[in-house]
Amino acid sequence: MIALLLYPISLIPLRILYIFSDLCAYLLYTLFKYRRKVVAENIANSFPILSTFEKKDIEKKFYKNFCDNFIETIKLLSMSPKKLQSHITADYSELKKVLEKNQNCHIYLGHQFNWEWANAHIASAFKNENIVVAYKPLKNAMANDLMLTIRNRFGSKMVSSKNMRRDLKAFSDKRHVLILVADQSPKIPEKSYWTSFLSQRTAFLSGTELNTAHDRTTSLFAKIVSTQRGHYKFVLEPLFDFSKTYDTGIITKVFAEKLENAIVLNPENYLWSHKRWKHIYKNEYKKRWLNKSVKAQINI
Repeated sequence: MIALLLYPISLIPLRILYIFSDLCAYLLYTLFKYRRKVVAENIANSFPILSTFEKKDIEKKFYKNFCDNFIETIKLLSMSPKKLQSHITADYSELKKVLEKNQNCHIYLGHQFNWEWANAHIASAFKNENIVVAYKPLKNAMANDLMLTIRNRFGSKMVSSKNMRRDLKAFSDKRHVLILVADQSPKIPEKSYWTSFLSQRTAFLSGTELNTAHDRTTSLFAKIVSTQRGHYKFVLEPLFDFSKTYDTGIITKVFAEKLENAIVLNPENYLWSHKRWKHIYKNEYKKRWLNKSVKAQINI
């Protein structure tokens, strides 16, 4: 139902939709103050050495990109693969190397704008592959259906993060690429991996890495860079390929480092309204702390 209502809007040219986006950004920031406290605290804690002016500048730019991200996602309801590809420059050389070996691949990415375009682009670029996207179901049923419609449109196959191991069995005998947005805030801090991320002690989901390690699947990191409004560069970089000795937590640690570097280079392009740091580190989590040199010392 929502998809049908939003479809006519998706037909409007982006240059016009961006005018609406600018208005929305102004209203969210100035009038409604949508999650202003969360955004300000996240940015301040992540970049403690920046000046007040610099932090405020990131904050304002974030709201503009946040609204652009929403508009661009709605645009996927009608955007053609050719049009989408004209907005993204992608380097898939590392992924092609993995597929040429007839291996599965796991792609880790964070909430960098526009991750929805990135997911759609890779599905459209590799039509003959099983592109599987793990997603976190939304509580609102209509919103969840809308996102599934958008994400399925370019050929992605969706699996719920709640039942990922079970749902992935359908692809156990098929070569596939699994895309994982791996910077979600975990529900159970004592079972999470902990590491330094953006100047803060941060919890990361452990199940994501354990799934990759279980099948010894080669993993890549997806870096998304905004080159200009409505245009992105999407680069896949090696994360871990099990040709080296695997130490528990190393995939999560390297992912956190790569994502942090990408955010520092393009800070306004990250989802700062996300309540990423819900959990406070406690000494009892010490055994689950990931140092730069990680050893298989965590009890799983």
